[in-house]
Amino acid sequence: MLKDQLNKIRAVDHISANDVINSILTNFVEIHGDRVTGDDHALVAGIGLLARRPVTVLAINRGQSPQERQRFNGGMVASSGYRKARRLVLAAQRFNRPVISLIDTPGADASVSSENHGQSQAIADMIDTMGQLTVPNVAVFLGEGHSGGALAFANANRILMLENALFSVASPEAVAAIVTTDHDISDDLPMTATALKKLGLVDQIIAEDDQLISHLRRALQQHLEQLDTVSGQQLVQQRQHKFIQFLAQWRRL
Repeated sequence: MLKDQLNKIRAVDHISANDVINSILTNFVEIHGDRVTGDDHALVAGIGLLARRPVTVLAINRGQSPQERQRFNGGMVASSGYRKARRLVLAAQRFNRPVISLIDTPGADASVSSENHGQSQAIADMIDTMGQLTVPNVAVFLGEGHSGGALAFANANRILMLENALFSVASPEAVAAIVTTDHDISDDLPMTATALKKLGLVDQIIAEDDQLISHLRRALQQHLEQLDTVSGQQLVQQRQHKFIQFLAQWRRL
């Protein structure tokens, strides 16, 4: 089951974050740099219009061709990427713009350079900032979303997953290498959209058919409209409640 899903979401023609930006947003303006060490190409971040509504978008892009995957570091965001994302999120709060995260990453960049430039602190700061936002935020898992590298963008009021997407503490290969068991590891570690929705973490699963873009556009608009009626403090509490409830459900497995 997981192997089939991995083959689908790792295929070169699988929908990318750039595909989504180009299809559902207008007047997108990309913002570059973290004002500290430079610009991380793995994270495409900027401001655009979703049905005439200004939104801030944080998009992890793995690339599709070998050249793109090399340029985007396979979607592994570096410390400068997390700082760039946090810069945009703080601006979004200042100007009352919702934040949309498009996630497709095998995990955060683990290079010596990122570690030397405060990778762990950058991820922690991003998780904290997303959690304290008084504007709505929605996370969309397009493919893989593993480790704290994905969680930094997923501390959100609404979590949407494409039907074959995964969200886990580590990639299936890494988990299998660490944990030795005779039974299906997904029994202990839910990572599929279906399993996570059953546990209450995921709010909507998006069908991956020929109407995918329309489904996603409609879902984003609907969830943001629903969140418009929620106060800033309630948005903060809602995120906390979502993850606390998920942990409680998981412990009962």
